[in-house]
Amino acid sequence: MSFTFDDSATVGIVFNDGAADALISAADSADQVLRGEGGFLDGAMDHAVEDFKGGYAQLFTQACAIRADDRARLAGVLAMLAEDVRQAKLKAQEEKSRLKKLTAWRQRADARERELASLDPARQSVALLSKVNDPKPEETRVAPPTISAVFSAHDRARFAGGSGGGTSSADPGKLRGFVSQSRASANILDAELGRIRNAWSAFTAACSWVNSGIVTFVSGFEQLLAENAADAVWLEHIAAAFETAGSGSMADIMLNSALIQYAPPGQVGLTDIGALNVDQLKAWLAAPANKDRLQGLLQQPGLDPGAIAKWWAGLGHKMVGRAMEPGEAQLLLIDALPAVLGNLNGITATARHEANLKRLFTEQDRINAELASTPRFLPASQGLSITNPAWTLLQTQQKALDGIRGALVNAGASGDAVLLGFDLTNGSPKAQVSAGNPDTADNVTYAVSGMLITPQSGFNDWAQNAYDLRAKQRDVDPGKSFAVVAWINYEPPTVPTVNSGDAAQAGASRFIADLHGFNAVREGLGNRTPETLHVLAHSYGTTVTSNALAAAKLDVASFTMLGSAGIEKEIQNAGDLHVPAGQVYASEAEGDGLARWGRHLRQDPRMESFDAKVFSSEEATIDGTQYQGITEHNSLVHREDGDGYGYLDKNTTALYEAALTTTGHGDRVLPGERPEPPYVGAAAYK
Repeated sequence: MSFTFDDSATVGIVFNDGAADALISAADSADQVLRGEGGFLDGAMDHAVEDFKGGYAQLFTQACAIRADDRARLAGVLAMLAEDVRQAKLKAQEEKSRLKKLTAWRQRADARERELASLDPARQSVALLSKVNDPKPEETRVAPPTISAVFSAHDRARFAGGSGGGTSSADPGKLRGFVSQSRASANILDAELGRIRNAWSAFTAACSWVNSGIVTFVSGFEQLLAENAADAVWLEHIAAAFETAGSGSMADIMLNSALIQYAPPGQVGLTDIGALNVDQLKAWLAAPANKDRLQGLLQQPGLDPGAIAKWWAGLGHKMVGRAMEPGEAQLLLIDALPAVLGNLNGITATARHEANLKRLFTEQDRINAELASTPRFLPASQGLSITNPAWTLLQTQQKALDGIRGALVNAGASGDAVLLGFDLTNGSPKAQVSAGNPDTADNVTYAVSGMLITPQSGFNDWAQNAYDLRAKQRDVDPGKSFAVVAWINYEPPTVPTVNSGDAAQAGASRFIADLHGFNAVREGLGNRTPETLHVLAHSYGTTVTSNALAAAKLDVASFTMLGSAGIEKEIQNAGDLHVPAGQVYASEAEGDGLARWGRHLRQDPRMESFDAKVFSSEEATIDGTQYQGITEHNSLVHREDGDGYGYLDKNTTALYEAALTTTGHGDRVLPGERPEPPYVGAAAYK
């Protein structure tokens, strides 16, 4: 007869009582030290809050409460850990005893078997009797316990935020007293952490018979000490801020600036960012999440350009002669978000120009990269190739970018063109370039183009018109400075859609937003007068701008219309345009054969009932100078032989008269012809 034994029963279990005792001792010690920290810190905390008032005092009180709760929870977890290890030790001893007894019995049983085999049958009965008197010990194993110890520390808020005008007060010495006490406690707790970390590591290695459940108390302990250390640094920053201020109270917004590094991005507002100094702003922008937050704040719908202008000015301009240049903090933001700031109303034209020059390069890099990976043709189902729409779009964007560069050259022959904005990716390309600086010019004219003028086609000419108008304004009103904005910041109609008002309505909304932005900047700079802003428009641009002027009070000093494609019938007369009486002008040349067709369903602003002042665009001699008459609808005609002139060509009556109307000298214009009834589009007036 033979027996088979479970060999595992002979090897015992891996459980070292010494390692268990060391862990119990470490857990008990840390438990006691944690429970005693409250008494160690309470006096220092009470002392600190005696003079600590305001939002950050509330955060300090909350942080202390969280700290107290966390250490109590951790102490409880460690106490339970110690008890669990004690119980595990008892279970291990029980299992060791069982295994020891079972092993001894098996040894006896094995000896009996050997003895039984050597005896004659008469004596085997006696041997079998001894087996009956030695029953087998318990074979069922003691189940190894599972030890879990779960703890994680809570985060603590350290940024009050808010844009209110509140103040906070503190005694820096008392705050530093708490910091000193906290760090002394931290040294003690750090020693306890090291002891229990080592004890747990040794226990898991020497007591692997025990199962490990979820165990996070070591990392949680580390997190608690990290939060305590962060509180100490945070309080030092607060104390230093009050010491720098030289008094026991200071504006909350200044404390926010010193402590914005602790703010979750979503808690930071524009006012907080605007109060940062250059070093603080640089550090804050270094985090991608913070840059994303700023972009979101600046792109939210319904931003007030007046608020943006005030915020931007608070970051600090610098004047170089008559030029407005961005300050160091503003340049940091331009570098961080050029695509946002380049088109943001309320930002100075000079800053937008700086941002947009950067964008000229980044957009070119983007287009080049996308063209390199975009095939020109796509395979068609018939086996032929069709042009890839994505490739066509990139070609349009490239032409627009080229057009913007050309417009800058044409508007800035004297070196002072300003790129106020451009957009190649949201709908059709759009742009606006100024001949002269709108931030500082005494007189600023927004010139709005008409049908088919886009950055990729015609922008060069419209920028040339802006430059030429500015030159003529200087002639008629010397001693003043001028800027003329070539504005094509909308999607103009094509020939089939010119009689629709949809593009004009959409363009009017964009025009209103841009003029609100201009007004906000100039008012913020303190150089806005009732005579500062003028509007001139050509063709369908008159439909866009008249809609805008009727819909909003934009403080425009004059409105000049050239070859109008018509005013919507809902605008009854010039009095609806929020322009000073007598400062709405209109002109249309006899040689313009296209304007009337744009007015198929709209009214002619030269009608008597509309009450605009009509001036001439025909050939004339004025003060001894011969001016050419307009021969076609365009604003600029490229004919070297001089056989043909557009409304804003050099040496034309229309250009000279427009310079008068946009500089406050409209009383000097030559009267023009009003249309004779029946009018084109007369059905619109019934």
